[in-house]
Amino acid sequence: MKTLKVILVLGLIGGLGALGFLYSGLYPIGADTPHNALTYWGLETLRERSIARASADLKVPPLDDPAMLLAGGADYNDMCATCHLKPGKATSDLAQGLYPAPPNLSKPASQQAPLTKNLAEGAAARQFWIIKHGIKASAMPAWGPTHDDARIWAMVGFLQKLPTLTPDQYQILTAREGGEAMDHEGMDHAGMDSRASAGMASAQVASHTMPDASDPTAVVEQFQKAVSSGDTAAAADLLDPEVKIFESGGIERSKAEYASHHLASDAAFLKTATVALQSRTGDAVGDLAWVGSESRITAQAKSKPVDLISTETMVLKKTPLGWRIVHIHWSSRPNKTS
Repeated sequence: MKTLKVILVLGLIGGLGALGFLYSGLYPIGADTPHNALTYWGLETLRERSIARASADLKVPPLDDPAMLLAGGADYNDMCATCHLKPGKATSDLAQGLYPAPPNLSKPASQQAPLTKNLAEGAAARQFWIIKHGIKASAMPAWGPTHDDARIWAMVGFLQKLPTLTPDQYQILTAREGGEAMDHEGMDHAGMDSRASAGMASAQVASHTMPDASDPTAVVEQFQKAVSSGDTAAAADLLDPEVKIFESGGIERSKAEYASHHLASDAAFLKTATVALQSRTGDAVGDLAWVGSESRITAQAKSKPVDLISTETMVLKKTPLGWRIVHIHWSSRPNKTS
């Protein structure tokens, strides 16, 4: 009984002492003063164990859909890159000011903080849970209230590829439709189809021999050459049946839809246009590849001169028939340097 009383008294004293410390304001709460080692360990362990338990039963969907990669990349660039950085950027003002420091997600998991190194098995589920629910008492917000699960999984899919990307590849895969892209109404005044004027970078660049379908860049060139020569059947053959084509706020959702709508008008326009390739970059990771191009397009439409800077992103998937185009993103803006 005496021992129990001693324990209760000590517990009461300890509780009062802790309460007094909380109200004293002595603990340094500024983000520029690190926790002591014990507090840091306790908070990190609490966080990691809580996330591991909460995400243990999540079912991870396939994350290699090119459309997910592009959608997730654009969202990551808008929502996450300021804190979690991107290829070629080692820090930012915001990342430097946060405590604990947010991980640089453009680096492999093995180069992250010790408690996040061995998470390969549950990394995707863990990332989904964190993006959706956020983390208390940190700068990580909960995106679940404003983003549905499909959109969050797309970001998770992009995170799997992020550490393998170069700065140029990152720029291609995170481009979002909009901004300086010209809209349909803006194109109508020149009397041309908007998709035809917006894309097909390098379709009329100096002649090449018919390229090998085992090279994604060559397949892009082959597609562009087929369109510019009017061989729409050959061009369509290089498209995946479920290809998605984005331009100026519009979308065509299959090869059949594109072939029955804009493919013929694209071919007709490019016969009258001059396309000068200004830059091109691309690469492949596994069964996915991407090619980004910027070109200058000049033409006459209804006696009016047209002078545009066109940007184009094509994503390709490796199939038994070779690389096939699964995503095209075209946009353009007036050339203000001419």
